[in-house]
Amino acid sequence: MKAYIVAGALAAGLLAGCGGVEGDGLETEQPGLATREDRLICTSQYIVVYYSDATYTTEVGVEHCWCGNTPTREGLRTPYRQVYSEESC
Repeated sequence: MKAYIVAGALAAGLLAGCGGVEGDGLETEQPGLATREDRLICTSQYIVVYYSDATYTTEVGVEHCWCGNTPTREGLRTPYRQVYSEESC
């Protein structure tokens, strides 16, 4: 009997502590930071070119940002980058 009471209390505590379920019976889940895409608005204009290594000879990606728009990116982002045409809006 004690085991059932303890198990019930544990289940109730887990549901309350983890967000539980909403009134419509659906569980709520927030997107993780690694997968979430916030819509950013460019406050400056720039072009970033990403390179494969420190020799800066092989382009592997590019990012464009135009005032008032969302940034666009193609290819890979690496630590080896050059910023071109940086201007304020």
